[in-house]
Amino acid sequence: MADSVRITPPTDPAPPDRTNQVQPAKGAAFAAALAAHAPAAGHREHAMHGHHAHARHGHGSAAHGATHSHVHRPAPAAQAPVALAHHAWAEKTAAVIPDAVQHALTQAMRLERVPESWHAGLQFIMAQESSGRVGVRNHVDTARGLFQLTRASYALNPNGAGSFGNALEEAQGGIRYIRERYGSADSAAGFWRQRRWY
Repeated sequence: MADSVRITPPTDPAPPDRTNQVQPAKGAAFAAALAAHAPAAGHREHAMHGHHAHARHGHGSAAHGATHSHVHRPAPAAQAPVALAHHAWAEKTAAVIPDAVQHALTQAMRLERVPESWHAGLQFIMAQESSGRVGVRNHVDTARGLFQLTRASYALNPNGAGSFGNALEEAQGGIRYIRERYGSADSAAGFWRQRRWY
């Protein structure tokens, strides 16, 4: 009788050798170990994306405060508009000009040969600049007289600086200044209304 062949059932392969590998910790200890060595999510994203990722996160979340050690300056508060110190301007009428000065202005217009249409504009400027006070001085600069000519324009008076104190000559100097600089009294008055000077 032939020897019977003994069939050996297959055995499971030997498990791989893990003696040199670190075995994962179990349970709560494993989670604590990961938390101790893993970088915070906020720092990872900050490192990968730079300043733009940081900006997208904003400044108000609790996570941002927990993961960023640098200090952010608060946004500057909106500044309230500064109130103007000067008072509102009120236009003076020709009624403030004394009658004698009104007469001198009419004479000056004839001497300087300007049209009657200039009269209202000349009155307006004289009223705002001097209120019709002959020889009045501006304590801020060199402006003087009915039309408040500055030193650079004194020569436009018939007798230069010597004309101050004479209503007729001051009016002539003012008319010459306006004609030379603006071409007409209406143009000068319009400029004055826009800027409060001329």
